[in-house]
Amino acid sequence: MSEISSLTRALTEGRITRRSFIGQAALLGLSMSAILALVEACTSSSSSGTGQKAKMVIGLDTDIDDLDPMDFKSDAAYEVVIQTYEMPVDNVTKPGPNGTLETTADLQGILASNFTVSPDGTIYTFKVRPNATFSNGTPVTAKSFEYSYQRALLGPGYAALVMGMLTIKDPSQLKAVDDSTFQITLTSANPMAAKLLPLTVLDVMDPTVSNQQATADDKWANKYYKTNILGTGPYVKGSTWQAGSQYLLEPNPKYWNPSKVKNAGVLMKYIPSSDDRLLLLEQGDLDLAFGLPAKNLDQLKSAKGVTLWTFPSRNTNYVVLNSHIKPFNDVRVRQAIAYALPYDTLIQNVLYGFGKPLKSVVAAGMPTSDETGWPYTTDLQKAKSLLSDAGFPNGFRSSLAVSVSRAEDADTAVWIQSGLASVGIQLDIQKLSDADYRAKQAADQLPMFIEYWYSWANDPFYQMFWLLQSKNAFTNLAHYANPQVDSLIQQGMYNTNDSQRTSISQQVQSIFDRDVPLILLYQRDFVIAGRSNVTGVSVYPDQYLRFWGLSKG
Repeated sequence: MSEISSLTRALTEGRITRRSFIGQAALLGLSMSAILALVEACTSSSSSGTGQKAKMVIGLDTDIDDLDPMDFKSDAAYEVVIQTYEMPVDNVTKPGPNGTLETTADLQGILASNFTVSPDGTIYTFKVRPNATFSNGTPVTAKSFEYSYQRALLGPGYAALVMGMLTIKDPSQLKAVDDSTFQITLTSANPMAAKLLPLTVLDVMDPTVSNQQATADDKWANKYYKTNILGTGPYVKGSTWQAGSQYLLEPNPKYWNPSKVKNAGVLMKYIPSSDDRLLLLEQGDLDLAFGLPAKNLDQLKSAKGVTLWTFPSRNTNYVVLNSHIKPFNDVRVRQAIAYALPYDTLIQNVLYGFGKPLKSVVAAGMPTSDETGWPYTTDLQKAKSLLSDAGFPNGFRSSLAVSVSRAEDADTAVWIQSGLASVGIQLDIQKLSDADYRAKQAADQLPMFIEYWYSWANDPFYQMFWLLQSKNAFTNLAHYANPQVDSLIQQGMYNTNDSQRTSISQQVQSIFDRDVPLILLYQRDFVIAGRSNVTGVSVYPDQYLRFWGLSKG
């Protein structure tokens, strides 16, 4: 009976589906009545209906590639880091509609039991939570905070850019005053500070283990943390951890606030096919399914036992026009393309209504967003006139690249191809693998391509810094370079006068509308698809779920 025991354990832990269990149990000679009884027992043992916490099963659309908190990584990897590491502070939450949790702009202590800000807004003082430990039992101290912020400033990944936005440029600005007190001194008062401090790239890490794992050519133990987890969060790496397949997060037995965790763990299954995720969700084999395209979400609107949690989002989707490649260095060509696109058709036939037109580089929902200046609606005559003025009365030929993993981008590309053909621009659509797409993008080989951006910090200058600042080659994919825009962004980032900040932001938006280095397409809603018995879905500024609040009845 050892095979049956192993099988029932796998079903109870969510490592196999009910359908797979029934098939394998039948091969072992069990009667259907016995099999169904075992299914009922296993299901009941993992259900919160018995008074016990349930294990959640989530279908992922991306795989886990890197677990170092300060590295750029896949969405699935960010989810894991968020569940296993913590920052000194995070956003305060409040109950939202349909059993959800929503964040506010206020901050609360997490690894810091409390914190204060000096009257001039430059000194943040954190008191370390006295009962917090890393998952190996090592106490968290102010030195842990100091090491982690120094690693963010000087170490691997892109956290140094966030530290720069905080106006932290030197390790002397980061100080463990005593064992339980940590202090940050900003260069100047920063209106973005409260939005940057909760970012997961500023997680607290264990300096002792980090130094043990460091080498001469890897001072910050980046290689170790790419595959290992040692945080203070509510979960730890579980017994199931199969690269490219499934990953189990188990409750951290040393977590300082165990009552926060509403489930018995989370099994994450990497399921590349959106149709497969859709089917497994409908069957009840998944509690939540991530990354479903709008066409799948539309199919789920009337599905029995399924709920769609839909929220407005600042998600920014656009066509990048590479200014390094002719004729996209000509503003008239860029404007012509903007007038030729079928915007309303995209909302209906690509998003199925799960979104709205995007009419400012500062997305709707962000402070200072001004949609009134965006002049581009579908106007084929104006597009043809601008092309003629630019020397292309008969249009031209180019290519539009998309990543095959983003189904909506591929659908969008077809409609863009049709719209531009109406004004003489012939597009070849290149459907590229993720790796090829990113490689060609990095090599500056793509004339036009579809991209998206989501700002974790809800701040207009955070958004414009990444998308428009000329020095940000990594994220300013159009290679847009306007000295006036660069200057205005720098003026506005740290301006503490709200009216002046609004005026500066609107100036940048107006220049962007004229120069149109990116063709704005739409803001896609933030939608989570799950079973109707799931509660505790959370809406945080970064749009990553916090698993600890999830439960099911």
